[in-house]
Amino acid sequence: MNLMFEAIYKGLALGLALCFGVGPAFFALIQTSLHHGVKSGIALAIGIFISDVTCVLLAYLGISQYLVDPAHKTTVGIAGGIILVLFGIYIMLQKKPRNSFEDKELDIKAPNLAWMVIKGFLLNMLNPVVILLWITWLGVVSSNKNFTSRHIFAFFGVTLAIVLSTDVLKVLTADRIKRFIKPRFLVWINRLVGAVILTIGAWKLTTICLEYYAR
Repeated sequence: MNLMFEAIYKGLALGLALCFGVGPAFFALIQTSLHHGVKSGIALAIGIFISDVTCVLLAYLGISQYLVDPAHKTTVGIAGGIILVLFGIYIMLQKKPRNSFEDKELDIKAPNLAWMVIKGFLLNMLNPVVILLWITWLGVVSSNKNFTSRHIFAFFGVTLAIVLSTDVLKVLTADRIKRFIKPRFLVWINRLVGAVILTIGAWKLTTICLEYYAR
């Protein structure tokens, strides 16, 4: 089998598998699209994508080992947990649009798109699970002695392209169903999504604290 074809189809398989993952980024994408519109949702997805690319590059360069080192893992984990908790609270406190769900009205009220990119980047980057995920897969791919740097970059290039494409698809799907959702129901979606993200952040902080005091 051609090695490049093998790298591409395995990258495709991993990308499709990752698109079914349900984490803070998934809930943030759906909530952002429903509340602020498709532009903000895509901006958030781009921020998440940039974060994934950064993690892969850091893993490839070996720098990311610093972030998951026991000496630094606690600090990174606490920072990520606090951001998730604050982000969850922020979402829970968001109110419904005053008028309707038309794109123009939502776009006017939407946050700065550059800020949405930054928020997506930080939300994903400060999640230790994401960093560990890319380090693990880099190790798996690199274990194939026949793969060169070109094959490794092809693998991750396809994987990341699929992840970005499916994230954008999630945003567009949420935007499509928005017209069938009543404003009051959107408030409850915000509360549910915010509660889930807050719970994930609190769980991370609790786990880290228990591990620290168990030493």
